[in-house]
Amino acid sequence: MWKYLLILACARLLGRLPPRVLYLLATVAAFLIYTFAGRLRQNVWDNMRHVMGPNTPKKELRRAARQVFGNWAKSYADLVHLPYLNLDKFFEQKLVYHGFDENMLPAITNGKGVIITSGHFGNAELGIQGLLAKGVKVTVLTEPIQPPALSRLVDGLRANKGHTFLPVSIGSIKVLLRSIKAGGVVGLMCDRDIEGQSIRVPFCGTPTSMPVGVVELATRTGATIVPIFVYRKNGNACEAFLEPPLELVNSGDPQADLKTNVRRLLERFEAHLRRDPGQWTVLETVWDAEEGEEP
Repeated sequence: MWKYLLILACARLLGRLPPRVLYLLATVAAFLIYTFAGRLRQNVWDNMRHVMGPNTPKKELRRAARQVFGNWAKSYADLVHLPYLNLDKFFEQKLVYHGFDENMLPAITNGKGVIITSGHFGNAELGIQGLLAKGVKVTVLTEPIQPPALSRLVDGLRANKGHTFLPVSIGSIKVLLRSIKAGGVVGLMCDRDIEGQSIRVPFCGTPTSMPVGVVELATRTGATIVPIFVYRKNGNACEAFLEPPLELVNSGDPQADLKTNVRRLLERFEAHLRRDPGQWTVLETVWDAEEGEEP
């Protein structure tokens, strides 16, 4: 319950502050958590080692890890500020889209439904929020948070501008299916095995369990998968890359195709991870302990 009260207090008391002030507070919080939360720090070090390679100097690895904590804390600053954000002004001055007209718009107009997918990278959420300025509303599936009141609070803040955010559940999946059937746009993350079915595939060179929801939903509905990756820039500016649709392999072997298509999607994400690993705001260990390592 303390998490709920903390987020609620920040949204009510700090949300109105300018982003530069919120980011300053977030930077201080990130420093303290990085310093004193040893388990989280070890998790991020392990993730960075897999992304950047085992021979990466510790100095570079730990610099990237500190950036992860900083960007993670800034995401919470963006969350509590979102109800007070002037979205049109943000879109005009702080957000740049690449590939909307070439990749996103044709996928929308074909009427088969669109699945936009990303990783916990930069600030995918602000990139999705900005789509409202393009006239695109999205139904996004989110990770359930305990207690449920906290999940409702966080999703309520996210939905303040007009998108729909729903925690993973059977009912939420049905909402997504109806939206796709009507030619709508839905959003799912592709980089964390949270709930539901997963598959073991290579990711940054090492096998681990990754979610299959994006590929399964597209296979079942015929919707188009459009990856989006959003980089944080100076201040609260963002640069969003809407990539060409992912072409799904259909060889007649469903299990093999599932593995191939999940891998192809992750390869898109890997290219961005390698370019700027400090943007990956995941504090949990993504890879299992390898043979010879301590779990």
